[in-house]
Amino acid sequence: MNYVSRFDELLDLNALHNWPIKKQLTAEDVNSGRLILSVHDVENYIMPRLPADKSERLSKHCGRTVIDVYDVEKEHRYNMELVRKKNGRYRLEDWDQVALPRDIQAGKGIGMSWVNGMLCFRLLSDQ
Repeated sequence: MNYVSRFDELLDLNALHNWPIKKQLTAEDVNSGRLILSVHDVENYIMPRLPADKSERLSKHCGRTVIDVYDVEKEHRYNMELVRKKNGRYRLEDWDQVALPRDIQAGKGIGMSWVNGMLCFRLLSDQ
């Protein structure tokens, strides 16, 4: 079951204002099915929060590990693979399972935060 029932009520994620990772989506992010993440965000924020075995797998040359990604607004959890590429960049595979049904466009901002073992995200309001 991929739905997390009332999970956001417990954590009040919709009211959470601390989104330590913020990203403006590019055309590549919404069209390729992969979300490119900054090296800084992955290595300084995500990896220290991963279990040791997952962090070790990811840190290896062309490493990869599966993580839970939670859409706060849609209350839906996805399993996605976080991959380290040869060039040292990181990407979240299978991002199209989020971008396509929601028709997310390039230029839209998202915020991400690690909560209870999941990478939670939400679309940020245009300001």
